[in-house]
Amino acid sequence: MGGRRGANRSHITYPTGRLLAVVDDREQATAAVTALAQAGFAPDSVALLEGVAGREGLGRLGPPPSALGRLIRAVQFMAMDQTPDFLVYERALDDGRSVLAIRVADRSAMLRARDVLEDHGAHFLNHFGRLMTEEVSRWRGAELEIPDALRR
Repeated sequence: MGGRRGANRSHITYPTGRLLAVVDDREQATAAVTALAQAGFAPDSVALLEGVAGREGLGRLGPPPSALGRLIRAVQFMAMDQTPDFLVYERALDDGRSVLAIRVADRSAMLRARDVLEDHGAHFLNHFGRLMTEEVSRWRGAELEIPDALRR
């Protein structure tokens, strides 16, 4: 599925307080959204991203761009560069997969969301915290087309 592989990612803002995951099967992704609601996650805390609209939604997960936000992002970029992860999420969307983004208030909520997502086949889970990013699970399955220099 062709996408906007050369799209400019400079608009992606750091999704602080979110757990992101890739789900290969659309039905499983939809079932995960339902299961997250049953696990107590409010509908407005769960974003199911798919296709071109999903790429645009991925860019809007963080706060709106501002001078202070750019400064904070510059510090985050120096301390915890997640550019390769953002590229993988974009490529997963280009490849027809779903990306789920769940706003989590604390570690307990993040672990609860992780369990639900993994029960529905999710992989490549990353928690984007305020001061650090945590790799929760690695990519599973066939590798996506990304430059070797950006692979972890």
